[in-house]
Amino acid sequence: MYRLSSFILVMVLFGQYGCAQMDSMRLLQDRPENLEPLVQQHEYARARQLTGKYPSLDTLEIQAWITTEESAYEASVFAEARTLETGNDLLGAVNLLSDALQKIPHSTLLRELRTAIEQERQNRLSANEREQLLSSGNFMLEQQKLYSSKINLESPSMTQRWENKRNEREAAELAGKLLQHGIAAMENDHLEIAEQCLRLSNDLNPAAQTAILLDEINSIHASREHVEQKQASIKKAKIRKKVRQRQTSKTSLLVKQARQALADDELQEARTAIAQIPASSREREDVVAIQGDLNVAIGLRVDELLVSGDSQYRADDVLGALRSWTAGLLLDPENPELRERVERANRVLAKLEELKGQQPR
Repeated sequence: MYRLSSFILVMVLFGQYGCAQMDSMRLLQDRPENLEPLVQQHEYARARQLTGKYPSLDTLEIQAWITTEESAYEASVFAEARTLETGNDLLGAVNLLSDALQKIPHSTLLRELRTAIEQERQNRLSANEREQLLSSGNFMLEQQKLYSSKINLESPSMTQRWENKRNEREAAELAGKLLQHGIAAMENDHLEIAEQCLRLSNDLNPAAQTAILLDEINSIHASREHVEQKQASIKKAKIRKKVRQRQTSKTSLLVKQARQALADDELQEARTAIAQIPASSREREDVVAIQGDLNVAIGLRVDELLVSGDSQYRADDVLGALRSWTAGLLLDPENPELRERVERANRVLAKLEELKGQQPR
């Protein structure tokens, strides 16, 4: 009886202290000669505890050696866990990282990777469960519709009524599970998934909570749509402002170029610069002013070229006259007097060429 009581007491103590008690017992058993085997077995936590227990082992050289081995082990485990993750063995990766963290519990690198992979594993499990629920829910919904169509044609048998009652219970259970998945999806801001689960849940078994959540999703959609429209409007306004700024800058530069060309008596260059000014800037005061100055200068130049060409024509310098009138026509393409004179000079020159060709050689 005493032995039985002692055994029970030992088991109770073991249950209370668990692995921590076992670690302490192993630490008490470790000796200096165990340091290298511990490092080879990647028991770095125990190895460091051992160096702390024996001052002769607590040297910079030994600590650097342990750190180097530990870093190499950490990198190796990290790479292997990544490989398992890539191969979709998420549980294997989590177990590998958990085992490694028992040996290097201070490794932030491995702990963060384990947390990330475990979260992904849980997400996949949840997604698989959700897909199964959606498939079962849609099947059950079709069964309910089929039963409703049948009872409209004839009275259901007792078996059919019993099956329908069973289906209703299963539908209510599926609706509850889909509701929970919908809530979880909303918490993670996966509104499309949440809406899919909640709508099917509501079709299977309408409930006030489901309707409230669906209304909340609709409100979120409307709010986000309003925000998106406002952001789009702001973006368009910014674009229009930038366009106006570019046009203003471009117009100012072209006006400056036109003034310089006008000052240099380069009328065609000034005219080209003004033609490139955006239509939205045509009413600007400085644009109207330079356009007026250019029109006056062109008018004076055209008159000069017209008179000069007439003088050359009367002096039988038809080619010189043609050049003068053509230069004037380039500045004032719509001038009828210049156009008529250019056509006349071209006819005369053509006739002269014809007569020259008829002369005997």
